[in-house]
Amino acid sequence: MKRSFQEVVELVVFGLIALLIGTGLLWLVGWVLGLVGLLMKFLAGLIWWLLRYIVPIAIVAGLIYFLVRVLQGDRSGRAAPATAAPGGTGTAPVPAPSGAPADSDALSGGTGDGPDTAEATDEAEASGPPGDADAEAGASPEADEGSHEDAGGGEDKHN
Repeated sequence: MKRSFQEVVELVVFGLIALLIGTGLLWLVGWVLGLVGLLMKFLAGLIWWLLRYIVPIAIVAGLIYFLVRVLQGDRSGRAAPATAAPGGTGTAPVPAPSGAPADSDALSGGTGDGPDTAEATDEAEASGPPGDADAEAGASPEADEGSHEDAGGGEDKHN
């Protein structure tokens, strides 16, 4: 099949246009990849900076934290075990806040060495056990349960 001169010129022109578009697309892709390369260089520099400065600082901080935890663990191992309060509630005495003066009775477990314990014991003996007052007044068991819940007795709560 023989082509005319016009068809040959049209094919050459369309080929040159296709080469021009392809070259432009390759240039655009290269430009985009160049920007991606700059971004990757920035990320690589950031990672290198982290490896050079932050990671050694984090390792030293972790070692210091570990040493402090080990030393505090040794101190807590030497502490006396918590004992039950004399009333038989099964709760350990709460130490005073660091800014408040320490109460010798609270720290010793309420052994009765101070004047506050004697007054509290006298008041408890005068009022008697809490169950006796309810029985004398003829209180019902439902009222007894409600009074324990209002007083904060966690043992009487239903599951």
